[in-house]
Amino acid sequence: MNTQDKMDLCRRLASSFRRYELYDDLVQEGMVALLEADARGYIAPGDFVMVARKRMQDFISLRQGPLSIPPSSETRENAKAIRNGSEAPVTEYMTSDTYDSLKVALGASTALLEGDEVLYEGHTEGYLWVQQVQGLMKDTLSERDYEIFLLKYGPDEWSLVDIGKRYDITKQRVLQIDNRIREKLKSVVES
Repeated sequence: MNTQDKMDLCRRLASSFRRYELYDDLVQEGMVALLEADARGYIAPGDFVMVARKRMQDFISLRQGPLSIPPSSETRENAKAIRNGSEAPVTEYMTSDTYDSLKVALGASTALLEGDEVLYEGHTEGYLWVQQVQGLMKDTLSERDYEIFLLKYGPDEWSLVDIGKRYDITKQRVLQIDNRIREKLKSVVES
């Protein structure tokens, strides 16, 4: 993957988050992640996408709290440690005061984003992804198709039979609607 391809990938990924105020920062974070991945010997395009998306998600997560936390590699390592339950800094230069502030900010970001919901507890990135997908689908689908999308792919994951009973249609018709939903999503993602 050449530099221009990496830049194009980062721009597409940054746009997909719909956080336009962070667009330039997300592109920069993605490029750094791709350059680091390249240095580690990654060659598969899917790996590059995963690495860049993860770095951007971490960046957004760190920006959700009431404090503005610089997204350095040290901050990222400590944020990951906090999410894994660490009670003390895991890097040499982070003071315990800064670590405590980071811990408070990450806790607040999850609480601010998720409210009383426990489905995504501790997984801010997952919550953001679901919100983005739901927003995209709501804008793309009819009201009924959107409801079917939520039933089929939401937290309860209804079966085709149960969805058919709710709307008084056959399982085959629900499958056709599901295929139509997938095609619409695919066309939106590819554009």
